[in-house]
Parts: sequence; C-alpha cells; structure tokens
Amino acid sequence: MEVSSFKEELNEILSSEEVSLELYLISKQSEIKFASISEDSSDNLLELFKQNINSIFLDDNNEFKLKSINNVNTEDADTYYYFDSENVYDKIEHLTKFDGEGLETFSFNDSQFSDIDTFLIKIGTSEKHIVLYKKNYPINLLRRGKTLFFKKSAENIDELKDDILKIDRNFQFLVLNEHVLVVNLNMLETQLGYESVIVKKAEEALISIGAIDFLDDISKLEEMVKSKKIAKKVNLVKDSPVIKIINDNQPKVVSFIEGHPELKKSLKFNDEGKLELKSKVSVEKFLKLLDDAYLKSELTDLLYDSLNKDKVD
Repeated sequence: MEVSSFKEELNEILSSEEVSLELYLISKQSEIKFASISEDSSDNLLELFKQNINSIFLDDNNEFKLKSINNVNTEDADTYYYFDSENVYDKIEHLTKFDGEGLETFSFNDSQFSDIDTFLIKIGTSEKHIVLYKKNYPINLLRRGKTLFFKKSAENIDELKDDILKIDRNFQFLVLNEHVLVVNLNMLETQLGYESVIVKKAEEALISIGAIDFLDDISKLEEMVKSKKIAKKVNLVKDSPVIKIINDNQPKVVSFIEGHPELKKSLKFNDEGKLELKSKVSVEKFLKLLDDAYLKSELTDLLYDSLNKDKVD
C-alpha cells in the first residue's frame, strides 16, 4: 500500500457530497448489531471522525510511511503498519469483509451500553467506504449512582435519568480495500493477542537462523525470543540479505565483526570459529548485525548505529 494512493482514496471518500456514516456495535459476546441513531447525531459523528482522519493522514504537514505489519521496527518514526489479505490474522480478519449488510438493530430491550465492546464506524458512499475500529472502554460509560447528571430544560436544571455513553474521535484501526491499517500498535499487541502471534512467528524464524553454519549455539536466542521486543527484531531480520552473505562468505563477516570497534567487544568466536551468543548483549548485537544496522558514511568514513533506515532504490 502506497502513501499517495492511500491518501487519494481516503480523500475521495471523505470529500464526496454523498458521504455518510453508519454506526455498528460489537458486544462482549462478539455479536455485531446496527445502531440506529438520529440524522443529526450521524452528521456530527461523521464530522468528528473526518476531522481526526484529516489531521492524521491528509494534513500536508504530517508526513508518514506505510509498511507491512511483517516489517514492524520499534525504531521507526512516523510509520503506520497494515495487514493485507496475505498476513491478516484471525482476530481482525472479519474487518476486511465488513459491509454492515443484514444485521439486527441494537435494542435496549435486550442490551445496554455496558454490553458494548467495540464500535465499527462505516464511512463512505454506496460505491466505496472505510471502516473505523474503535474500542469501547469502561471510562466511556458514565453511570448514574454516586454521581448524578444534570441538563438544562427550559429555565430549569433537570436530572438526566439515564447513563451516558461517550464517543470521542479516536480509533485504533482503519480498514480500506481489505487493508487493515493499525493506528494504535500497542492496543493491537496488548489487547488483541497479536503479541503471541509476533512471538510464534519469531520462533518459526529461528529455525532458519539456527540453521546457519555460523553460530555455536542458539539457546540464548531461543530464550530471549519469548519477549516481544526481541521477537520483533527476529521477525525483522528473518529474510535479511546479511544471512546470505554469512552463508556465502563467512570470512567477510568475521572480518567485519573483528574490525568493528563496537561489535568486537560483544561478539566473540570460539576455538572452532563459531560465533557465541551467551549473553543478552551478544544476542542484541547479532540481531542488529543481521539487520545491517552498522553503517559507514561514504562522506565522512564515520561509523553509525542505525535501525531507523529505509533502503534507497
């Protein structure tokens, strides 16, 4: 997904004179229902979310990159990651096909505000739309009880007899053309179980990394990959071109390590010439080596440590 085409499609939807908003509610039992709201409320919500989407993605002063979720890098700045049809996982897969058709309408006869787990906000026209995924947190529900709510009524101040549901402009995912754009990466990992997916992928990637005839032992790496931070780094380097260089020309890599002022302090070879990974530091340095993060300026000949980089074509 390219930034330019993403912006173009988003702007086309939001600027249409026919654009409208539909609100859907996902219960804590994962049942999705249509929410019937007044035209004024729908228009106000539409304007609220349009303003936020514009400020995040369409403001010319905000530059950002789009990358596949497979390439998550904690050092990346101003980057949004996305799922597509090839890597979407089960807990959000339903979002890629959501159109809101044929659903029951939410009713207070059998439901209440506290049953709502998530909002789905469909914005668009009959031809094209986006879907916003917005988690509903307990703090959004203002319950009557120890606190009373009041409103003006003519010249009186009257008590509001019902609970109040608050909806702000924030959202965690934006779905467009079966791409799920992650706006809040932390929520995805901590609340929707994606952290376990990251670790599982990293454990699978260790099979190919462990097969390199270069390492003495990967037990320390296997131990550390249980953490999300290290698992992300392993996933980032599993297809690294550095692995091919190690396989094809190990002396070149050994020479690079032994000649680098930082690497030679942490990465040691045993008597058989195999790289030893026995400490947290050595594991982290090795993963940065695979990520080709140790750079040298052609202009100044200075050495740099940089994970936040993009290849220039």
